[in-house]
Amino acid sequence: MGGPGAGPLPSAGSSSELDRLRAAVAIYFPIYETQIAPASLVLSVHVDPATLEEKFDRLCKDLWPLFYIPILHYQTGEYTIEVVRRPIPRYKGVWINILLLVATIASVDFAGALIWLSYEGQSTITSNAFLWGGLTFALPLMLILGLHELAHYWMSRRYQLEASLPYFIPVPPPLLLGTFGAFISIRQPFTDRKALFDIGAAGPIAGFIVAIPVTILGLYLSAHSVAPSLAACGPTVLGTSYSNLVLNSPPLWYGLSLFFPISGNVHPLEFAGWVGILVTSLNLLPAGQLDGGHVWRALLGDRARFMSIAAVFFLFAIGLFFYFGWLIIGFLVLLMGVRHPPPLNDITPIGLGRTLIGVGVAAILVSGFVLVPISAPSGSIGLSSTTVQYPVHPPPGTLVAANLSVVIQNSDEIAHGFFFSTIVQNVSIPTQNGSWQYLSGAAFNAYAGNSTWTFYFPNGTNVVLHGASVVTSSAAYVTIASSASIPLTVLYTNPAAAHSILIQFGAMEVCPPVGAGSATITFPPLSPP
Repeated sequence: MGGPGAGPLPSAGSSSELDRLRAAVAIYFPIYETQIAPASLVLSVHVDPATLEEKFDRLCKDLWPLFYIPILHYQTGEYTIEVVRRPIPRYKGVWINILLLVATIASVDFAGALIWLSYEGQSTITSNAFLWGGLTFALPLMLILGLHELAHYWMSRRYQLEASLPYFIPVPPPLLLGTFGAFISIRQPFTDRKALFDIGAAGPIAGFIVAIPVTILGLYLSAHSVAPSLAACGPTVLGTSYSNLVLNSPPLWYGLSLFFPISGNVHPLEFAGWVGILVTSLNLLPAGQLDGGHVWRALLGDRARFMSIAAVFFLFAIGLFFYFGWLIIGFLVLLMGVRHPPPLNDITPIGLGRTLIGVGVAAILVSGFVLVPISAPSGSIGLSSTTVQYPVHPPPGTLVAANLSVVIQNSDEIAHGFFFSTIVQNVSIPTQNGSWQYLSGAAFNAYAGNSTWTFYFPNGTNVVLHGASVVTSSAAYVTIASSASIPLTVLYTNPAAAHSILIQFGAMEVCPPVGAGSATITFPPLSPP
């Protein structure tokens, strides 16, 4: 949208045009002085503050068809109305909106297919992946973004401001989300601060209302998901497996996740809700032409420019030290302009109700923002020590427990899930001459296949593992932020034979998982029978 005052006013000789403009203003505001400038007509007027807002809105509507707009000023105790030519917007057909919408649906569905494959632990794109990726990721994400922009559009039309339908921005694969969001073009200046606030806040509030239930349902589905095989890494995009991408938690998302068990497998619906919360928060940054720029300009007036400058510096700072993507956002804000243009009526306050809503909008910003949204961890996790405490050897067939203390050191930038697996090995039976005979072949497989242990985690998780000659993995794990001592109790039936269990530890959130180390428990400790 062009700025006010596109083109000069009629010359002084065009008295009929100037008289018509003065007459239009005089309907609502008595004029006591007139000044004619090359690009504007400045009228000093008498104003009743009680009716100022209503009358000025009517004046705006009267002058718009005449291709003029009024701008209200208040200085040194005097009100002036500056009348300038308005820019004539260039209208584009809705076919552009439709084409961009179709392209964005396709690109987001492709991203959803990749995310679904990662969730399922598959690597080959199929029609089934497009179907479920579309239903569980593309559809909810497009719903969040679409309602966000339609709320802007509806509020603009409510204030009788000309606005375009949403322009969605597709991002071709293989980039992660398939879209950079959407925007609408408002073809008229904002009438007053109330219109500026309502239009700016409507989109984020609508998107936030939809993102919350999407996130809750996604967290529920994630908590009840069966983790794929540890060897199933999903598709690799730009050199990184989708299974390696870790969604770091904004405060709100983390708070919601406290009501659900920890899951190592993020459902695509949870991913869509996470994106919705993050995008809503990002839009509310008090910078330039972002939604937050509209809201804070309405709340603070011209003082909002200081917040806008601070927001840009903040984006560049966290972009340099935390997450490179914020640098891109910072440059985009600079291109759009840091200073927000004022509404035509920048005098009438927005009132207490909208101020309180503004506090809620600020809470959405803080609760949904995260310094590093997505990370690809290196899996720097190690096993520093293990200690096994054996019980006194009981008679064969007795249920006994061995205590295993594991110290895991996490040197990565994120918390990791801790997984373990077991291999039965070195099964031996006593012989009549007092030695041990190791089992092999069918005898070993039969023994290992009938062995059972129960691992008791300190967080209350109990995992039953059946011994075999292959690795058996558990979906239950404990998250380690830096380093932690993980005590495990291993309950087993004391066998007549002796055997060893090789327990292997490693880091989740890295595909394939990175091994941290291993420990061996022998039941019972080998000694002559």
